[in-house]
Amino acid sequence: MARQATRIRRESKAGLDEKGDIVVCLSPGKKNSGIEMEIESTVKSLFGEQIRASIREIIEEYGIADLKIAVRDQGALDYAIRARVQTAIERALKECE
Repeated sequence: MARQATRIRRESKAGLDEKGDIVVCLSPGKKNSGIEMEIESTVKSLFGEQIRASIREIIEEYGIADLKIAVRDQGALDYAIRARVQTAIERALKECE
């Protein structure tokens, strides 16, 4: 049986706009739009693909579909990126209840 995708219905945000951190902003996407990701990073030329992969992995763990995600990275380490994405998702899901 196929698992139904989770959808968020509200915007959420996590993180700080400071050196060594990342701001993650989530908003619902249109039905069947998939995951739209916008990354602004001081280290995008070096780590852009790793940042994208880490974000996508967390989103897929939650089974979320149709999502817009915008991030402003100030050189955050991978564990911080993952934690901020997870926190933003948890906030978006909690607000939907």
